Amino acid sequence: MSSVREEEILVLYGSQTGNSEQAAQDLCEQLPSKLAPKFEGNINLSARHMQLDDFLEIEYAPWTRLVVIMTSSYGVGQAPLGCYRYREFCDALLENNETKLLTGITYAMLGLGDSKYTTFFQNPTVIDKAMTAAGAKRVGPLGKADASGTGDDAQLEVIARWIQGIWPILEKALQENPTQTERLQEITNGTVKLCSEINPDFVPAKKDNKMQPYFLPCLVALSAVAAWYSLSYASE
Repeated sequence: MSSVREEEILVLYGSQTGNSEQAAQDLCEQLPSKLAPKFEGNINLSARHMQLDDFLEIEYAPWTRLVVIMTSSYGVGQAPLGCYRYREFCDALLENNETKLLTGITYAMLGLGDSKYTTFFQNPTVIDKAMTAAGAKRVGPLGKADASGTGDDAQLEVIARWIQGIWPILEKALQENPTQTERLQEITNGTVKLCSEINPDFVPAKKDNKMQPYFLPCLVALSAVAAWYSLSYASE
């Protein structure tokens, strides 16, 4: 009897105006009908979308073997909202070009921007370059959705075509042997370590600590009590 494995696809985005976020949401909503039936009885597929920075700062990089990244540029080739930390992570990967931290990760990527600006695609380009330099494998074309595009090249049209075209590519990627759980954990640990090195205020989650969700509220309460005592003694 063959066992059914659980597999999650993470859809990670950075979005200044909401277009990347909407695209990520649309892809997640379509995934059950587009991919899940093809693997029925073999893989239980699910998908979640979240900001790239939340992936790092809130969830502490729980890498899955297949991710989709959707992000734009902002300003002069900088990261948009929800992508600042991830861009710093990618810049660090490029600086240390000998590391193959992301070997075992497969990703698809859609970039957004506005060609009125000369740096409109710089952020997606840097992220794509960093991912491949660190050993990740991109599948499918690097989508380029231009806010200044018109007709068939209008941004929403390009996004819709890219999503439509990515399904057979993701299906093929899922047919490959999955990355071992141990290797994914190594990637997660390495990502958290690198983020801690480049951001001193990046505090990794403590494993197997059931009291973790209650720690911060307790700390706040203790701080309030300490402040109350301090004020009380000061007024005497």
